[in-house]
Amino acid sequence: NHTARAGSGYKQTGRKGMTDARGLDSPRLERWLQPLVAGDTEDPTRATPSPPTAMGFRALLDAERSASFLYPGGLVAVHADGRDRRSVWDALIRREVYGTSGPRILLWFDLRNAPSGPAPMGSDVRLADTPSFEVRAVGSFQQQPGCPPQSHAALSPERLDRLCLGECHHPGEARIPIEAIEVVRIRPQRHSEEAIEDLIDDPWVRIRCPGDPEGCVVRFADPDYARAGRDTVYYVRALQAETPAINADTVRIRRDESGAITGADPCSGGYRTDADDDCLAPAAERAWSSPIFLEHPEG
Repeated sequence: NHTARAGSGYKQTGRKGMTDARGLDSPRLERWLQPLVAGDTEDPTRATPSPPTAMGFRALLDAERSASFLYPGGLVAVHADGRDRRSVWDALIRREVYGTSGPRILLWFDLRNAPSGPAPMGSDVRLADTPSFEVRAVGSFQQQPGCPPQSHAALSPERLDRLCLGECHHPGEARIPIEAIEVVRIRPQRHSEEAIEDLIDDPWVRIRCPGDPEGCVVRFADPDYARAGRDTVYYVRALQAETPAINADTVRIRRDESGAITGADPCSGGYRTDADDDCLAPAAERAWSSPIFLEHPEG
């Protein structure tokens, strides 16, 4: 992220350090800066939005308002032949790559009946038959507090606090179960007048998983592909069981005893929200595969 913390989403803690949340520290400072940054309150143009290139110091206030939409860093994962630089770049180039919202979820997505054998995510395959797919997903390890012994052996407490606020990647033995697999299907337009909303199915299929910490394996096929005779793109999402996550509820609505909405408490980057409040709410962390691109001979 912008503070050079790589992949900081492994633990949902330290909101002000693990995200880019920024804001003013006190109402007194805000009162002093408001006229200077946003203009005189009597100025009729004060509420007029400025183009991004002319924001200047006004961005300080905008950053505070945007803080409730900021999350810890996500991850890029690759299926590589090794951990050296060349192997990682080769995996990226062949698109055998996926992303996660932060946790180290494991994900495989394969076309089982490609003409030359199973084809992994990122593949571009020419196929006339009904495609058959397999998804395998394993949830991330549950994190333990603090840092593992090898981190303490290598670095001082001060260094650990500066690098990761004293909360290292520290996996335990148990994994978080995968709750569901979602399949997204996209069919490219045949001509510019074809309605796009009819071509994107998100999700096209949602398959519940049994909740086994050892992972989830699902198979599915698309008979529509062979019948329609058109090119199609597929990718999958693997969703973990819900766990507390920073800013998972961006508005934090308040309700009275009857359930009626009485207000909102967005997670501010400044003094309006306590700096120790991580603004946690339940969220299903997830992984997104690269697509598999199918080219139909008649497409």
